[in-house]
Amino acid sequence: MYLGSLEERRARSNEIKLVTAALFEAKVKDEEILRVLMKVCDIDREEATNAFRNEKFILYPCRELYQYLILEEGFEEHDADVFIRIKAKRALAANRELSKLSLAKMFDAIHKCNK
Repeated sequence: MYLGSLEERRARSNEIKLVTAALFEAKVKDEEILRVLMKVCDIDREEATNAFRNEKFILYPCRELYQYLILEEGFEEHDADVFIRIKAKRALAANRELSKLSLAKMFDAIHKCNK
């Protein structure tokens, strides 16, 4: 029973992340994203806000930075993945201002603070 509950929570969490990412990447207005999340995912405003902040300040910048590392910095996929998982997510969670930088500046700032 517990495993089923855990699997259901993970599936639900993934659903919320996917909906949030799709709306954010489609450049839907912030308040509209919250409204749709609350209605479609049947979550309260606090959970919708948390999902939105996570997408805006951590997940989306990490996806963009991952592509930048591969295409512009010449990282191998594995190395880019490790950089994102080990360094970027932690740095972005600790400092939202990093998400506002260009990808090159974001990479430099994260790289410097992890030396």
